[in-house]
Amino acid sequence: MIRADFHTHTTYCDGAGTPREMVEAAYQMGYTDFGVSGHADFSFCDPGFGMSDEKLAAYKRELEELREEFRGRMNIYIGIELDGLGPVQKAEYAIGSTHCVEKDGEIVCVDDTEEKLEDAVLRLWKGDWYAFAADYFKTEAKVYERTGCDFVGHFDLLTKFNEGFCHFDETKDAYLEPALAAMKRLNDRGLPFEINTGALSRGYRTQPYPSRILLKELCAMGGRIMINSDSHSPKTIGFQFDSARKLALECGFKRVCVLAPGGGFREVPL
Repeated sequence: MIRADFHTHTTYCDGAGTPREMVEAAYQMGYTDFGVSGHADFSFCDPGFGMSDEKLAAYKRELEELREEFRGRMNIYIGIELDGLGPVQKAEYAIGSTHCVEKDGEIVCVDDTEEKLEDAVLRLWKGDWYAFAADYFKTEAKVYERTGCDFVGHFDLLTKFNEGFCHFDETKDAYLEPALAAMKRLNDRGLPFEINTGALSRGYRTQPYPSRILLKELCAMGGRIMINSDSHSPKTIGFQFDSARKLALECGFKRVCVLAPGGGFREVPL
């Protein structure tokens, strides 16, 4: 049985564990395949956040050393999480994510704090959360063209602070139409979409990204999925993967994608 997780973070960006601590934790959990995916340089939005080119080089060196150490015991992959508005730095694989939206010359981070996002929607979108969502998904739709990513990270990250639909209704056409347009455009590129449990482990949500309704639509499109934790700590690697697998099956998926050591993806039964 393949046990795998390809969206994780270390102390090279905003994670709490070193690369060694993360790799050793995954190995002790019985993982066969493990990827680290540090945030790319994010200084366009938050100065000092993410990995500079110099830090990225050190990150790669350390993970290459760990890969040699664990060779034959666990496959280690060296990744990077790119933002659609940020610089495109290179690693062995890339996650394409939308953390930010540009509006009237201002960069708005959608997952910083709820208070900051509420203020931005009030000022820049006149309090219209559906207009904000439409702009988010227009940006998300272009994430492959801007980054050349290998798979899509937390597709509907803008819902991080919307538990219980406290700001907008995720079942309304005003939300779903731009979301599905972006999903179709990315799916047409052949990109897998991750089921991401990171907001569960950090207490923001009770369901993974993407939402159940979006996962069902992705399945109907013939889309592919991965299951990743977006872990920022050794303790949350593989967080609630059993629940994520159950959700995937309920939405109609039969198989899940994992990275292959020689490049590309393998598909394995859920």
